[in-house]
Amino acid sequence: MQRPEPAPSAGIVGPRLRSPRWVVATLGTVLALLLIEAIARIEGAPLCDGDHGYLLAADDEVGWTLTPNLTFTLDPCAPPLARRRWSAPVSINAHGLHDQPWPYAKPAGEVRVLLLGDETADGIGIARADRLSVRLAHLTDRRRGARVAAINATIEGYDALHALRFLERRGLRYAPDVVVLLLDPERELAAALDPPEAQELAADVPPASGLLATSGALRWLARQPNATPARAVRVAEPDALADEAARARAGSALRATVERIATVSREAGAAFAIAIAPRCPLPAPSPASSLCTALEGIAPCVDLAPVFADLATTKPGGGELCIPGEARWGRDAHFLASHKIWDTLAASGLWPPTVVRGHRL
Repeated sequence: MQRPEPAPSAGIVGPRLRSPRWVVATLGTVLALLLIEAIARIEGAPLCDGDHGYLLAADDEVGWTLTPNLTFTLDPCAPPLARRRWSAPVSINAHGLHDQPWPYAKPAGEVRVLLLGDETADGIGIARADRLSVRLAHLTDRRRGARVAAINATIEGYDALHALRFLERRGLRYAPDVVVLLLDPERELAAALDPPEAQELAADVPPASGLLATSGALRWLARQPNATPARAVRVAEPDALADEAARARAGSALRATVERIATVSREAGAAFAIAIAPRCPLPAPSPASSLCTALEGIAPCVDLAPVFADLATTKPGGGELCIPGEARWGRDAHFLASHKIWDTLAASGLWPPTVVRGHRL
């Protein structure tokens, strides 16, 4: 008896289970929303650089700091359809510094540099990798020498007196090996006779509540920062010096303050150096009036104005020495300053012997 031939198969046939398309679509949507939320939390809400009432917070210990735990993206105050000139994320740590979190306890083998000064070199408005503190740390070779951590304690509105107060009451807790004081010449002289003061004001941005308090994406859409100070402040600029007699008195007062900072640093076991850091728009350098000359004998000093002027001369209009419309440096100024400060510390023997110069730019 002849067996019937089996019917031809159209292919491998297995269990027919249909994955509901709505499940796949839902998972894709959830993943997309989670990604948007993560990016919004990292970048922070876009805020105009002219907004007030959220950047500075009163601090009973040191006067004022940047608002702790604040995250936002700083944008220029430009019309909606205008070409964006610059934009940068800003992240303030729990200690009120524009920097990554730094524990007060210093790890074994780590060398710490504490940068003191005002907003000129605080790095707000540029990418993290371009900041003075980050570049200064990255100029060292960690494979052949010690790890260097540069702590960015430059805070908007600070003068030498406030830098001294911060150093004494909080900065020394970081156990710095080197302290670098950045001084803007004209502002520092004016502040020596008319110290800046923090004026409390009502925050323009109300604290986030409800869903805004938990969703970074919603805060981004509402252009609201994730944190607002309980006591917002702004800092009044000092009055300009009236005459040469006032400049002479200011110079003496500033020198006394810088000498005190040098003494406090050295008594804590830290080396001390000075960097003359003019704010933008950068003035034409004048060697005869360099503040380094007035502070001679206190500590090694480097005047950054001639370095910036050289770049402006060789690369007119093409550099990024200043953030447009801001007193803050651009990324080229941070780059040049990091090299000059590193070399000044090395030439003066202020780096610990475990620190080795690297070759990366």
